[in-house]
Amino acid sequence: MLILPENLREKLKKPFGKVYKTLPNIDGDIVTVGDIVTKTVIENNIIPKLSIFDLKTQRTIPIKINHNFKKIIKIKNPPGCISDEAIESIKYLSTINDKDIALLVDGEEDLLTLIVIKYFPIGTYVLYGLPNKGMVVIKINEKIKKEIENLLKQFIRVNKK
Repeated sequence: MLILPENLREKLKKPFGKVYKTLPNIDGDIVTVGDIVTKTVIENNIIPKLSIFDLKTQRTIPIKINHNFKKIIKIKNPPGCISDEAIESIKYLSTINDKDIALLVDGEEDLLTLIVIKYFPIGTYVLYGLPNKGMVVIKINEKIKKEIENLLKQFIRVNKK
């Protein structure tokens, strides 16, 4: 398990891409991280390759996503952490040629954006929410992959027994 160190919290509050108030036109594979972003994309008749959410917004407000995903995988991911289960699931899902898959997180999904960027192919769009500001849109490229790799190296690795 990777634990977010205190000194990275502020850095991770800054968006990694452009912030949009409404969904921009996107041509390519999409991965959504967060409930509002996933709900917005699906309501615009776009089916992401992968949707990652916990059915809550701002940690406590319940959200309903009216969509029957082809497959739902449930994982645990504690707040402020990236679980090995989450890493392995995202790593695997980045290698299969399928879409309309949901990763339902028991815990918190925010940090999983980093793992999506690390493992999904260059050219994939990653959309995640920025509370009260909009959605961040990133097109994965080599530069952002290196940046994320450097950030992940600063996380604290804990091996659970």
